[in-house]
Amino acid sequence: MNKNDIGINAGVIWRLLSDKGALSIRDIGEFTHCNEMFLFLALGWLAREDKIRFYEKEGALYVKLENAASEWYF
Repeated sequence: MNKNDIGINAGVIWRLLSDKGALSIRDIGEFTHCNEMFLFLALGWLAREDKIRFYEKEGALYVKLENAASEWYF
């Protein structure tokens, strides 16, 4: 695992949230098939860059894009 792998996974998650809107952590894992460690590292990357926001709904943790601008990760 290296920073590049984490960045790639962050991009995958960013695009998924851009396409689907807010998703639970569980749904993100199911859509991306990322293992738990890579999933949380990528979410941390996006959170640190202020790209996502977390909120709780019905006991589950959800994630949504902070700003749905046309910015893309590659």
